[in-house]
Amino acid sequence: MLNLAIRGHDLSEVTSLESLAEKTQAQGIQTLQLALGLSFPALLSEGRNINPGLGQLVKGTLQRKNIQVGILSCYINLIHPDRTLREAALSKFESYLRHARYFGAAMVATETGNVFPEIRYTTKNFTEAAFEEMVQGIERLTAVGEQQQMLVGIEPGLNHPLHSLDRTAQLLQRVDSAYLGIILDPTNLITSETYRSQAALVQEAFDRFGDKIIAVHLKDFQVREDQIIPVDLGTGVIDYPAICQVIAKEKPGTFVVLEETKDQAIGNAVSLIQQVLKKERESCNE
Repeated sequence: MLNLAIRGHDLSEVTSLESLAEKTQAQGIQTLQLALGLSFPALLSEGRNINPGLGQLVKGTLQRKNIQVGILSCYINLIHPDRTLREAALSKFESYLRHARYFGAAMVATETGNVFPEIRYTTKNFTEAAFEEMVQGIERLTAVGEQQQMLVGIEPGLNHPLHSLDRTAQLLQRVDSAYLGIILDPTNLITSETYRSQAALVQEAFDRFGDKIIAVHLKDFQVREDQIIPVDLGTGVIDYPAICQVIAKEKPGTFVVLEETKDQAIGNAVSLIQQVLKKERESCNE
């Protein structure tokens, strides 16, 4: 049993909340990871713009089609080198935490950023100094999360200071908060040399800190010229059957977001995963 979700901005030609709800429902999905600024570029969605009325409007409109916001996205650069921009980003996330309950969300999500203004791979992210700055930012956000009783979802990735399972375990030791959770995207943690061990990576993550995993991103990919290229689920090389089996065993009902699977490919992905889960149930009943 999994709670399958999609990112709202993986649906094209969404022009209103109503069309977002209709297109989501048409794909057999009931849960969204919603990035307001990406689904609705014309909508002002900075921290000062978020308010209870907007949250209730979004929640109510989606509910009419039996759709809910599971994850509210607020992806920021926690360690932006420009201190003014960093402060603005942290303040924005804090505003999202204060208002997420009006949207009906269970958490607010972000990655950990980059030592450069843009997000890109650099070993400078892997220094102790970058890690310490990241910890300071997450401590600040989880303090607000605790006040608001709202989960802070942090997503590791190779392009960020939180770049490995070891660093993730270290973070969880440093920031001991019931409101800090991990959004695991295994595709963000592998390279063209390590991708074949992706299912083992997912199992290891659950073995080491499964109690803190609050959502999983399922992102299929192909390997081209040593690059990991995201594709629709079922058209790449991700071992989604093995990964889904691990998730269903370790954390039944958890959010599994079909990231980068778009439009009509979503329905096909849902069918593929349902087949995997059905076979797993049948084997358990034998």
